[in-house]
Amino acid sequence: MQTESRAQRALKRSALFPITAIDTYDFDYPKQIDRDLVMRAATLEFIAEKANCVFVGPSGVGKTHLANAIGQLACLRGHRVKFTTAADLVNDLVAGQAKNTLQRRLAAWAIYDLLLVDELGYLSFDARGADLLYRVFNRRYQRTSTIVTTNLPFKDWGQLFPSAAAASAIADRLVHRGILVRIAGKSKRSDQEVE
Repeated sequence: MQTESRAQRALKRSALFPITAIDTYDFDYPKQIDRDLVMRAATLEFIAEKANCVFVGPSGVGKTHLANAIGQLACLRGHRVKFTTAADLVNDLVAGQAKNTLQRRLAAWAIYDLLLVDELGYLSFDARGADLLYRVFNRRYQRTSTIVTTNLPFKDWGQLFPSAAAASAIADRLVHRGILVRIAGKSKRSDQEVE
């Protein structure tokens, strides 16, 4: 019972939403997905290796579903997990910079065993936002693990960041020794359904 309540508290602190599971994902729906890679990510070995996992695909193919399912598994196995969107992460850091608490905020984002950054690619960042995001990924690089979901292939990350160098540096840190899951297909989402 104590283990169960600890797991429930860890899930609540993680801010994972929605709570999902690997076995509720329809692997037959996408036109293309490497199920073996997803199952490899679900072993959580990449966390032990301090590597990352990136889900790339169009909106509505279940990137967030899979990322959150892996995040839930990590919570249940005792890892410190936190979910955020890319926009919320950058906004938090910009606010920290304005309040002169940036170092504290960067340290706070660095402590999680697994950080899930959802929706990278839906909004572009100015030079300051790109720099702050880079600082989070750089601080976590080879120390802790990050899962990123993005609708943009890496070749298009130049649209997100004002400099090709920033786009390249962030992508390099995310995929180095990590798991890259590409998903192809059309959105499964109906009006009320969430990815």
